[in-house]
This record gives sequence, structure tokens and C-alpha cells, in this order.
Amino acid sequence: MKNKIALTVFISVFALIQVSFANEFNTDKVEFDLNSIIYIEEEEKIELGFNTAEYLPENFNPYSSYFNLDDVIFVEKETVLSKRMNRKLKRKLPKGFDAYADPQGIEGINYINENDTIVLDFDTHDYLPEGFNAFQK
Repeated sequence: MKNKIALTVFISVFALIQVSFANEFNTDKVEFDLNSIIYIEEEEKIELGFNTAEYLPENFNPYSSYFNLDDVIFVEKETVLSKRMNRKLKRKLPKGFDAYADPQGIEGINYINENDTIVLDFDTHDYLPEGFNAFQK
């Protein structure tokens, strides 16, 4: 019987201690606000080696706009090609040609070779001055 009473007292004391410790801790969670952090930004001064004000117009303000882009009127003109012209163009283009397709992989990109000869369908000498030499300084 003594053991039973001692065990009951021990369990009661242990439970009271646990309850008292459990009530002492603050279980409220404090949420951290990232906007409360104050950032210090150091302005970096760039030295160009000359005075830029000498090269800008008077009262120049880079942050003001000189005209309103909303005032510009864009006219989209649809070009209608004749059926005959369409057929001519389609014959000259390769099969499966799509001007708006993105190249898929490196094989889809065509490079211009600098050694390719370019044939102009007119004589350039008619349009150049006499004695013109493109390789002479």
C-alpha cells in the first residue's frame, strides 16, 4: 500500500511539474515581415573623365519625354497580292518554307558563306564614277 501511495504521489508531482512548464512557454508565433528590413543602398559614383553637361542640350532632363508615343498613329496596311504574284513567289521559295517558323536546332539556321559569289542583275559600272576603285584609298 505504501508503494501505491508513493507511486501516486510521484505521478501527481510529475504531472504538476509538466503542466507548470507547459504553461510557462510562449506558444504565440511571431511572423517575420520581410518589408521591415531596411536596406542601405550605396550610390556608386561613376567618373567618366569629362563633364557630360558640356555635351548635352540646355535644360536636358533624361527622365522627361519629349513627345508622347500615344500620339503616334500607326497605320497597318494590308497588302493584297494578286493570285498570279502569289504563285510566282511560292515557286521561288523552297518547299515547306515558313517565314514565321522558329529554327529547331542548329541545323535550321542558314549561314551566308563569305566566299559565295553574289550576282547582281545589272552592271555596276554604269552607276559608279569613271576610274572608281573600291580597293584604293
